[in-house]
Amino acid sequence: TKPDHNTKRIVYLACDGFGQELQDSVEKHLQSNSSIEVKNLGCDTYYDAAQTLSKQIQLDDNPTSAGILFCGTGMGVGIVANKHKGIRAATCENTMSAKCARAVNNANVLCLGKLVTPPNLANDIVDAFTNQGFIEQPKDDDGNKVDWWNNDVENFLKQSMQGVTNVEDKATTQATS
Repeated sequence: TKPDHNTKRIVYLACDGFGQELQDSVEKHLQSNSSIEVKNLGCDTYYDAAQTLSKQIQLDDNPTSAGILFCGTGMGVGIVANKHKGIRAATCENTMSAKCARAVNNANVLCLGKLVTPPNLANDIVDAFTNQGFIEQPKDDDGNKVDWWNNDVENFLKQSMQGVTNVEDKATTQATS
């Protein structure tokens, strides 16, 4: 879903102890954006932080709401978040991966690692993630549209979320059988 810059978008934050400092920095950065409402869900173990944020995203009926999780590498929180139905968490270490996570995968949770991502880069990644829409051609750092995007990509993406939901449903059914 494309972010609506006329309506406040909710961005939930949660972290573990390794990610606390980076979360604080990103929170301050996000609070300077008048189109974003930040909801800090606190600091806990990486797995409990990921679960708390994932459940909040599941309960939020606004498709433009997003979450950002922080830990040492961004990978632990991402692994746990992706165990929750409807959560599409992406660990990103650069702006293009954040844009593609949104444009191609419709990621609704961004995962960042304090041990691998400096605060200024984290802010750039967060901006790339929060400003990119699903099925919206991403632009490179120079503002040029990526050359691999075409109608075939868009047509595939228009039906991709149903395919992801089908796989998710089958995995859930198999796990409970």
